[in-house]
Parts: sequence; structure tokens; C-alpha cells
Amino acid sequence: MTAKIKDVNCYVLSGMAQFKGFVKNGFDSSTIINLITVFDSNYDEFRKRGFTFPPNLFYYHEISIPESIGVLINKHKLTKEEAKEALNKLVANFNLSKIIRKSELDLDYEKIVEEANKRVVNKTKNPKLKIGEQDVIIIGGFLREKITFVHSGDSGFLKTCEELKINTIPTPKRDIEKENQLKKLMKDRV
Repeated sequence: MTAKIKDVNCYVLSGMAQFKGFVKNGFDSSTIINLITVFDSNYDEFRKRGFTFPPNLFYYHEISIPESIGVLINKHKLTKEEAKEALNKLVANFNLSKIIRKSELDLDYEKIVEEANKRVVNKTKNPKLKIGEQDVIIIGGFLREKITFVHSGDSGFLKTCEELKINTIPTPKRDIEKENQLKKLMKDRV
């Protein structure tokens, strides 16, 4: 027996989920490296500073992966496998979301970042604040994703984000000092 159904309406709702009340934190490559080498990919220090999980969401740009792995291998003397494992551990511990570059869309954002960096360099008359192409791509991705806070230890990166009205959280000096001590210990072992 076959039954016919008449006058059935089907409605479909689609759209993007928006995280209201969540704080989006972006990590640059130097922060990723610092978290791996100084804090062993643990987020206890972030928790102490009030970055609980949630409402904080954490992001990194895909372009940071090869740079971070390269620095971990070349400057911190990790093997390629150790570097990849450390990065994977960090991604898992922080539940980091990867920002993927969308070339066509991101080019406009990257031009905005380049102009902002030029303004920073001109205002301060400090050419050391000029950022590289990779940093432009990372900040462009952060702009597109509407990152709330950027964590970095790089002055040019931070000043450019501030010029773009993105909140910044510099790596604390004591963390940089720990990183430098660790680097010295690693050099002494070689």
C-alpha cells in the first residue's frame, strides 16, 4: 500500500554560528614557540592569568606551523618528530583552531595590514618595527577572523595589531627571560 502525502512544507535554516560572549585569542609563531619551550605546552600559566577555557577560544594561523617547527629544530635543537609532537600537544591542550589562508579574500586584509605597518614605522621612525610577509599574512587572518586578543613577543607585530585596533597581550618579560635562559642552556649542551 502506498500513501501519498499532500501539502508538506520543508523549511531549511542555514547560516553561520556566531560565538557571542567568547573571547578569541590569536597566537603568533613566537607565542607558540614560547609556550612549547618555556611552558611545555601547558596552559596553567594562562589559567592563572584568567584565561579560562571557555569563554576563551584560541587560534593560530596555518602559516605558523612550518616557522614554529623550523625554529624548534634549528634554535631549540628538537628533532623534526619532537617538534611536530610538541606542536600537536600544544594544539590539543589549548584546543587551538587553525586559521586557513583564503588567498582571494585575505589579500584585502593583508593590504590593510601592510598599510598599518607602514604607518607604525613612519610614526615611530623605527624601521625595526617593520614586519615580514608571514606576519602580514598572520595578522590578516586574525583580522578576518575578528580575533579579540593577540598574544605575541614581537614589537612590530604588536604595534601593527594596535594600529588596527586589535587588543594585544605582550609576552611577559619574565617569560622571555625564561626562554633566553633555556636557549642558553641548550647552546651550552651542544
